[in-house]
Amino acid sequence: MATEDHEPEQEPTVVDLQNRLAELKAANAELAARLDDESAAPASTRPRGPRWRGVVASILIVLAALLTPVAIVSGWARVLLSDTDAFVATYSPLIQNPRVQAYVTDQIVEAIDAKLDIDGTVNQVFDGLGENIQRPAVRLALESLRQPAADGVRSTIHGVAARVVTSDAFAQVWRESLRLSHSQAVATLNGEQSSVTITDQGLGLRLAPLIAAVKDALSQQGFALASRIPEIDRTIVLVRSDSLIQVQLAYRAALATGYWLGVVVLVLFVAGVMVSLRKWLATIWAAVGLGLGAALVLGGVGIGRVVAQASIPTSVMPNDVLLIFYDTVSEAINDLATATLLLAIVVVVVAWLAAPFRVSRAVQGAWGGLTEGARTRADAHGLSTGKVGEWLFAQRVLIRVAVGLVAALVLILNRPLSAGLVIGTAVTSLVVLLLLSLLERPEPAVAEGSE
Repeated sequence: MATEDHEPEQEPTVVDLQNRLAELKAANAELAARLDDESAAPASTRPRGPRWRGVVASILIVLAALLTPVAIVSGWARVLLSDTDAFVATYSPLIQNPRVQAYVTDQIVEAIDAKLDIDGTVNQVFDGLGENIQRPAVRLALESLRQPAADGVRSTIHGVAARVVTSDAFAQVWRESLRLSHSQAVATLNGEQSSVTITDQGLGLRLAPLIAAVKDALSQQGFALASRIPEIDRTIVLVRSDSLIQVQLAYRAALATGYWLGVVVLVLFVAGVMVSLRKWLATIWAAVGLGLGAALVLGGVGIGRVVAQASIPTSVMPNDVLLIFYDTVSEAINDLATATLLLAIVVVVVAWLAAPFRVSRAVQGAWGGLTEGARTRADAHGLSTGKVGEWLFAQRVLIRVAVGLVAALVLILNRPLSAGLVIGTAVTSLVVLLLLSLLERPEPAVAEGSE
């Protein structure tokens, strides 16, 4: 019987290893292409669950997106319209603006002039003097002083009013006037009897405390006509009378929905994502809807600025002063809408990175390589997270969801949102997730199977 010779197995050469590596790369590329084709395939060829889940998810996300602008506006309006302290904090810095100071000064002087009848008072004085003067030349000289005297009285009142308005003490009077005006305005919007801040032109800022402060200053300077200035209640119109019904409706709607509507929108977005079969795609669309709602609010604020200029005549309020008031009151809603838009962008980026796109997988692979390299170097130096790292790896999905929920809770409990809050929360959450991924350690079975 012939015997078979058994040749000893040869060690693989470098060429063999390179060929094997090329085969593995080709197999990996083929698998990646299949995953791409599967994710890009028509809905009819893709494996899916019950169709109703996709329909319900779409309805929830669309409804939440439609309610987003309403939630932003009502959340802002509820704070500004119902909270007197917030209203005072918003408008009190305006008195430091030189243009607003000049406008308030002019309004005070006009109100005093209208009630005091400076021309009539000066005419009475000059008429009384003229009765005792017989010489024609003297009478003519006296008549020539009549108008300069009236102008001098106005100039004195204006100068004193300007000094009072620009003083530090006036800022406190301004705040008190704002507080009184807001309290009366809220009572009016609630349908209560409060005609103090209502004029034929509309609802606005009461000047009575401001005029009283100027009257006191005139008296202290020995201005003889100060005692003849009656109690004056003039209003700087902020809302025209023909718009009061709409403002009342908006006020009541803001009170009814301002607090909980934002929570409802968030719940609808989350529910839409949870119901969806492809949660990464639903998350992207939900964030896009949120961002579009915020962008719509920002566009509306810009359009409202133009409409306000066109609807309020300069006889009621000069355009430059109107824009100062408008920009001041809309600053908070701009910040809220901008913060919401930033939040939407952050969510889109995070969801895109977690999605099964080719570029996303490349980023995930690159980060996985970095973490694996860092873990290997740490092990070489005797640094290992051990059982804790294995637990973090096993519970990684739950932990990431928990981090996301904590971030959402921070944003919910700190409304209204600000750009700084959104960016800070997003950066903190990202750093936490990155640190956790570095601490994770694949389970021993997984590690052995990869050798």
